[in-house]
Amino acid sequence: MDAAEDDRDIKLQKQSSTFIGDFELALHPFLYRTTADGIPKVRRNVRAREADRLVGLLEPFQELPQLLDPHLGRFLPVLSDALLAYLRAPPRKRGAVRPLLVTLSQAICRLLYTFCKIRGEKVVVRFFGAETKNLELLLKAVEDAEGREDAGEGEDEEKGWTWEERYICLLWLSHLLLAPFDLSTISSAGTGSVKRPEIANLVWPETLPSVAERVIPLATKYLGAAGKERDAAKALLVRISMRRDMQELGLLDALVQWAMACLKSSTTLASNSSYYYIGVLSYLAGILISSLSTADMDPYLLKVFRTVQNISDEENVAFKTVHASAIARKTVIKVLRTIAVLALRREYSSKGNEVITNEIAESTVGYLLDALADNDTPVRLAASKALSVITLKLAPDLASQVVSAVLDSLTTSVLWTTFPDGTKTQDLSAVNPQEWHGLILTLSHLLYRKSPPPGSLALILHALLTGLTFERRSTSGSSVGTNVRDAACFGIWALARRYTTRELQDIDTDEVGAATAHGGEKSIIQIMATELVVASSYDSAGNIRRGASAALQELIGRHPDIVTEGIAVVQVVDYHAVALRSRAILEVAPAAARLGDCYAEALMMALFGWRGVGSGDAKSRRTVAGGVGALVNLFGGGGEKPWWRVHGLIRQIDGQLGNLKARAIDERHGLVLAMASAAAGLPTLLGAGAVKEREDLLDALRAIQRVVLGALKSAMATTSRRPELGLEATCRLIVAACAIIKIESVLKDMEYINNPALEAVAWENILRNDEVALRDIPGKLFDSIDLAKASEIVKALGSATKHSLDSFEARKIAEASRSIIDASLRLADPETIEAAVAAATSLNLVIPADASESLIQSWALAVTDHSSRTRRPGYLFALASVFTHTELQDDICTLILSQWQEATNIVDRVSILQCLNRGRILESHTKRFIPLIAEGLDDYTTDARGDIGSLARIEALKATSEAFATIPRDAKSGGVVKAAGKGWYADEELFGSLYSRTLRLAAEKLDKVRAEAQTALAILIQDPMYGPYPPILATKLTPHSQHTAFASAQHATRIYFRHLLDLQLPSSASWLSTTHLYSHQRWTPHLFDGYVSAADSGAEGLIRASRAALNDFCFAAPVNRELVCNALVGSVKRLHDAGDERVLLPTMSVVAFLFDAGILEGGEQGMRGLFLATQRAHFKSGSVRKLEVAVRVYGGLLGVGEEEREVEKVLLRMLRHPFPGVRKAVEDVLWVGRSVGKGGVGVQGVKKALEERWESSPE
Repeated sequence: MDAAEDDRDIKLQKQSSTFIGDFELALHPFLYRTTADGIPKVRRNVRAREADRLVGLLEPFQELPQLLDPHLGRFLPVLSDALLAYLRAPPRKRGAVRPLLVTLSQAICRLLYTFCKIRGEKVVVRFFGAETKNLELLLKAVEDAEGREDAGEGEDEEKGWTWEERYICLLWLSHLLLAPFDLSTISSAGTGSVKRPEIANLVWPETLPSVAERVIPLATKYLGAAGKERDAAKALLVRISMRRDMQELGLLDALVQWAMACLKSSTTLASNSSYYYIGVLSYLAGILISSLSTADMDPYLLKVFRTVQNISDEENVAFKTVHASAIARKTVIKVLRTIAVLALRREYSSKGNEVITNEIAESTVGYLLDALADNDTPVRLAASKALSVITLKLAPDLASQVVSAVLDSLTTSVLWTTFPDGTKTQDLSAVNPQEWHGLILTLSHLLYRKSPPPGSLALILHALLTGLTFERRSTSGSSVGTNVRDAACFGIWALARRYTTRELQDIDTDEVGAATAHGGEKSIIQIMATELVVASSYDSAGNIRRGASAALQELIGRHPDIVTEGIAVVQVVDYHAVALRSRAILEVAPAAARLGDCYAEALMMALFGWRGVGSGDAKSRRTVAGGVGALVNLFGGGGEKPWWRVHGLIRQIDGQLGNLKARAIDERHGLVLAMASAAAGLPTLLGAGAVKEREDLLDALRAIQRVVLGALKSAMATTSRRPELGLEATCRLIVAACAIIKIESVLKDMEYINNPALEAVAWENILRNDEVALRDIPGKLFDSIDLAKASEIVKALGSATKHSLDSFEARKIAEASRSIIDASLRLADPETIEAAVAAATSLNLVIPADASESLIQSWALAVTDHSSRTRRPGYLFALASVFTHTELQDDICTLILSQWQEATNIVDRVSILQCLNRGRILESHTKRFIPLIAEGLDDYTTDARGDIGSLARIEALKATSEAFATIPRDAKSGGVVKAAGKGWYADEELFGSLYSRTLRLAAEKLDKVRAEAQTALAILIQDPMYGPYPPILATKLTPHSQHTAFASAQHATRIYFRHLLDLQLPSSASWLSTTHLYSHQRWTPHLFDGYVSAADSGAEGLIRASRAALNDFCFAAPVNRELVCNALVGSVKRLHDAGDERVLLPTMSVVAFLFDAGILEGGEQGMRGLFLATQRAHFKSGSVRKLEVAVRVYGGLLGVGEEEREVEKVLLRMLRHPFPGVRKAVEDVLWVGRSVGKGGVGVQGVKKALEERWESSPE
């Protein structure tokens, strides 16, 4: 998986100051309001939306919590003081329910919990006030809230408490109980004066301070809660029970006995939830951890151990819920770990408790070893950490037994697989991935604490290196080995950090089984570095790549001058560089391979494992194939000739293909792609010196062709349930094979020529030129020499150059390729079609002319075959790709046009337009396809999926860009070359059919369509001294060129729409390269046909941007206003006459907007026509939306003197409309325009008021 291109932590570092500043600025007004006297007073309620916003400002800091540390001292005391002020203020009765408000305490506690979530409660609680006077306030607040909830009075008072409020207050209470003096001195009432509630299984001590008597019921109640308040209640109960004064009163003994009684097996406890037992267990774990440095819990160790041990042994119904809870099992492990650590103390075992200590240690270690295979990751994490902590306390011989037990468990269920070629490899398919994760993690924790002696590091290192390459796939194909590799990275990091260089260098690599793949390398540090480089570059999980990079940095930093090019390796395999997998494979790995052969060999080898060609998704395998090609490009150095190294690699891949099972479809796909990439990299390795070893190179090329031919034959004979993968990879191999055939042909032609200059031309101008047909190479060879010499060479060549495919392997490859390409072009998979088209192009360039024409005719025949329900776009794409290399260009153009006429669905139309964009057809035959492109630009097909016609419009816009690019422009003026005035663009109708539609689409509501139209228009907006001109001209560009401004504008902004509007002005006509041919203003109405869709029915931001641009444009100059008004008013009549309902309604809506904005006023021409067109538009219409828009237009026309009386009559009639919404809209318009219509006066009353208005009018 790829990490985000822009890492979130980097973004957060850049934006953290903004977040902090915004939070600080808003915090005080959020908490306090200022009275009339200027005194700040704490609020009672705040807006929930503002509270959500402040929480949202803090949430991103979970990525980098340390960024908040400098600011905690400013924020937390302010929040805690405001909470205390709120609690001190007298509560008030609630008024009406206001769901948009929350109480201030709820908002503050939510913010404080967010701080706890980000930075940890132990850090946050230190900033709470420690004044003892707040103890009574907080305790009373919790009691009152609990009492209201129990009494059901939460609806009468202020809103009931949320779990965040309970959590923060209980946490604060636990902090206040750190008071260094007896609780009896701070209790508000005398000892024993509080009525003690009944708590099951708790025997109250005789004398307790009232604070303790009030705290314990609260803590025990919330100890069984399902939320975070359980943690706060546990902390509170632990804090009060571990106080010295409370222990002297017997509270610790009472609570421990209570906890053990709660955990006794009894069917009467079955009603308790699992959270209740989790709370009790967490309390026991808390007091045990708090007593690690004391002997307070020594008397209870064995009892607690027996009680907790019974939970996992007994099958009581009550404890089945505990067994099913990962949190409960994790808490049990924490309790057992702490008990074992306490029992292993010398102070405890020396008191005659050796037998108890051994029993506890042995039982705990056995339980933890079993827990390492738990299905839940948190349990395995807890077990591995506990096992490492206990092992550190054991005697050396016992600790070594624990390490041996872990290592022995790693060898269980490990099998060995023998391939047909006799090689053996480890098979981990039978092992338990969860258990391996726990075991590797245990070894990592042991290394972190430096428990294993240096003598046992060899076996541990073998386990870590094996874990670093561990991978298992579930039945659904997803990876289940990521956590094992993550644990291995941690282990190698700990090993590098805790052990010295001498200790690591003393490890014998022969004892590390996983190091045998590194040949004769004797430095275990170098082996670890190489494995980490491979994991950082190729692992499928971003966390593992980054973890391996961090471990590599630690290894090289702690053990300098050992690793080959250590500093350079750290710089290349950077933590951030490996975040994106494609970048790690294509950039990081090749860069690391250049630093040493040890890295290059390991990286190449890993590409043919599960991290490379065995990747689970096809996209990754394609990237891996690119990685193979990148490493092949490094074959130029070394003693062996590069072509034989490529041959050896291809032979290796072919051998691996032979070992595959028939069902290994993904691996076969990856291997064939890798073979294709390796073969495709050969031409880049052949410099001018390769010609001198022509015979040796020819032998290598023939050997490679034989291997490729075998792979093609195997592909033809293989059947698969996913044929598209195999065909795609095979087509890529055909592309590479054709390049090799071209090399062979060039070399053979050169056998008859002894001319170094000619050889240089061949290699530099032909071999690297993919678009040169093989049949044209002999002629191309002579382009750089004089005619007399060329004639002499032609005579010497004789008939040698008449047959392109003169080798047996080449002919067979061409024959096999033809059938494979044909099968691939019939499929609908985009990746397969892409590869098949590339293969078809390459094959067409290497076969003889007659075979090429025959092949093209067969593709044309397949296009016209309508036997299947869906057309095959692959054949069309293939014809387009070879268009410039055939004499059948007119036939192909005719075929495409006929297919467009016959196309009945959007898929076919899109395919045909894509065909035009793929090839170079429009470069020479633009005029023939202008009508076709125009039809594509007008495609507004809709179905259940929505506006699917936009797919055709986008492709048609791409074709329009190709057409506009064919217009020749003068480099100095930027205008069309006058001598080229006979082109298609000189025909006003042809040019206008594209330009007008492009204008319309450049302003429509769909983002993707606007983006493509912007690209097309930018081609025409060519300023002087701008465009695809010589570099010397590029230096003279002005920074504010119109092309740059328009092309760089975001297509959903006000600036972009203003550019489109400015294009319609005569003063801006010079921007367009075709302006001297004809006036562009005649196509302005077409712009508004698209503009109205963005300004009326687009997204909210798009509507605002487009309307703001229209408003600015109109008020910029009177001529602008006149232009817009005339265009839109005229469009209403034009669209109604044309029956274009799709555009008419948004146009009327924008006209109404112009009236509302004061842009369209009386006196404009065409108002009468607008009035009549509006009437006809909604005549007998059942669309409420259309009627409401018409009413808005009438509202604007009320201000037009010559039309307002007739408008009033129409509105009076519409007051009787059967739709209530229409009547309401008419009433609003009449009230705003004439101050009549409200108050239930009825139609007659409105009519009378209007008549009186007219009679009293001065006119």
